[in-house]
Amino acid sequence: MIKQWNKSFIKLYFKIIAGIIAAVIVNIFLTFSLTDNLFHNYFEKQVKDQVSSTLSGLDFGISILLDKGDLNSIQRMVEKIGAYSFIEIIRVYDLDDKILSSNDKGEVNKKIKIEIVDKVIRENRLQNINSNFEKKIFEAAVPIKGSAYSKVNKNDIIGVIFVQANIKSFEGILFKYQDLFIKKYIASGTLLLTGILLLLIYKLFLPITKLSNAVKEVSDGDYKHEIIHNSNEEFSYLIQNFNYMIKQINTRDMELKQVKYKLEGQNEVLEKKVDERTKELNLTQEVTIKSLAVLAETRDNETGMHIYRTKNYVRILAEHLKDHPRFSNHLNKTTIELIVNSAQLHDIGKVGIPDSILRKKGKLTKDEFKEMKKHTIYGRDAVLKAEKTMGSNSFLRFAKEIAYSHHEKWDGSGYPEGLTGEEIPVSARLMAIADVYDALMSKRHYKEAFPHEETMKIITKGDGRTMPEHFDPCVLEAFKDLHYKFEKIYLEFPENDK
Repeated sequence: MIKQWNKSFIKLYFKIIAGIIAAVIVNIFLTFSLTDNLFHNYFEKQVKDQVSSTLSGLDFGISILLDKGDLNSIQRMVEKIGAYSFIEIIRVYDLDDKILSSNDKGEVNKKIKIEIVDKVIRENRLQNINSNFEKKIFEAAVPIKGSAYSKVNKNDIIGVIFVQANIKSFEGILFKYQDLFIKKYIASGTLLLTGILLLLIYKLFLPITKLSNAVKEVSDGDYKHEIIHNSNEEFSYLIQNFNYMIKQINTRDMELKQVKYKLEGQNEVLEKKVDERTKELNLTQEVTIKSLAVLAETRDNETGMHIYRTKNYVRILAEHLKDHPRFSNHLNKTTIELIVNSAQLHDIGKVGIPDSILRKKGKLTKDEFKEMKKHTIYGRDAVLKAEKTMGSNSFLRFAKEIAYSHHEKWDGSGYPEGLTGEEIPVSARLMAIADVYDALMSKRHYKEAFPHEETMKIITKGDGRTMPEHFDPCVLEAFKDLHYKFEKIYLEFPENDK
């Protein structure tokens, strides 16, 4: 078997050896061609790191001394830093380009304008660096921050530290080791790479091939796979552990399958409990809404079935519009149910209207109608009080929208706020047309009922009081498509039903 493997892979061995030789040659070539660039990058990084390290924390110390006005201490600190071999110039500027301190005392109190210093002050930069290593230039400027410093307010900068690095001091040290670096890199890297790769090919190729094949078998689901090996073989210990691991995986796999079956049974029980709790919660909301709606009905007995019809009008409108681009973000299965149930509370505010107005036979006076319109405000306030007790949630949000805004009109002529267009909540827009349709179709102590055809004409064409401009155009189009269903609902819940 070993001889067969050797014969099969002898060509591959030669290819790998040839590849190693080629890699070594390319490595030498690239080392010569790229080392110079790598060295300069390393050199630039060393300069930047050294200067940044020097400036780090220096601005904080100087800011404290500058706040105190202790220029003498600042000058001593600057002279100490300026004594470093890699620092050519270090200055402390005020905001008017005046030099407060410098490692060259002759510059103190002079104005020497530096562009990167101006940029730090003008643009409120945290750091400004001007570097051109080919021209032996490296300058850095950082702000000195006052005690109330804020990056938003550049007036909190009380000064600037400017540093010009001595590039030649770095070059003298770093270039000294460049040739040695290149020679050592090429020699040691090439020898080490060649030796390691040859050793790995000889010692690891066959055992790794066995492991690779075994891993493939296991990945295909064969957890009973076992590698046949010689105890004197390279990687024998690893193969033994691999075989042991596969046995453990097979055992765990069997255990997991048993746990999975148990969990599936438990999940069914949990899902059933969640469904039951959800149904209980929905029932609680529905009972709450119906109870409040019945309270409004007891005050306005002429609208007995009005709340049941209007909620069904709202349902068919919402279902029709849920996939419309303008409504798809507002209407889904959950929100539709909440809006439909909340629609029953649209006239809850009428509990606050006096009976003398609410049950008056005949036309209301101007003042009486003004009071009647307040039922939208009373309704909103009632829901707000409920929110304080129960906490704000989607159910109460829709109830509040509908109670407060169902008399708003698309053209802005409605009440209580005179909202226009998209300012009106979607739930209130649906309720508006449902409420008007049912009011026109129903007999009231102040009017006779209109037949369905006449009601359709009033809503779609207008009669002076009710105009098509009062409704969301998309909702109005949906009403036209569904008008026969509106009539069916009205006939299903006539006024004399209980």
